Amino acid sequence: MERLKLVIFDMDGLLFDTEWPSYLAMKKAVEGRGLSFPISNYRQLIGLHGSMSRSVLDTIYDGKLEIESVIEEYRIRFGEILETEGVSLKPGAEQLLNWLEEQKIKKCIASSSSRSTIADYLKRVGFESRFDFFISGSEVENGKPHPDIFIEACRRVGENPTAAIVLEDSLNGLLAAHAANIRCILIPDLIEPTTEMNKKAYFTLPDMEKAIPIIKALI
Repeated sequence: MERLKLVIFDMDGLLFDTEWPSYLAMKKAVEGRGLSFPISNYRQLIGLHGSMSRSVLDTIYDGKLEIESVIEEYRIRFGEILETEGVSLKPGAEQLLNWLEEQKIKKCIASSSSRSTIADYLKRVGFESRFDFFISGSEVENGKPHPDIFIEACRRVGENPTAAIVLEDSLNGLLAAHAANIRCILIPDLIEPTTEMNKKAYFTLPDMEKAIPIIKALI
């Protein structure tokens, strides 16, 4: 393996504690239409770009859910939560970013969220200048679990996938990194990792600060 030159961060559920409030917003939108929305349904959506999440919802509810209407209500409810509660950093995020900056290692965000959402979250926590760049799922042909977004991240800095590492919380992100031939540190959020997920992960850790010694050994 090459010396590590790029650290790629997922965003929702990895950098920011947004998955649980997102679930609550979607739950209210779906259950307001007389259907149940257990956490197991939401877990299937984590890490997916918009079109894929719509397809999964349509499959789960066998075409009985007015997807666009639900998405619109979800956005309103989630927006209200953000305005009330703000965006919280996940444990270890600031410590890892500080250390990477000291080591002068390139870092980026590769998220299925829109560019405007990524920019908004970064602004809310004052992180606008803490990443070299960010990529949205809308900027590549295929979203996670396809490898496109991670391959594009490496291309933008002129590095091979073997010189990168991904930090992810979701199965779809892990699968995308694995398909891109990039090592992936799994830091679970709402998804309990399976034995197969742990096998695919380079390491499975409780928080981002624990990733520092692992990354240090690769530089």
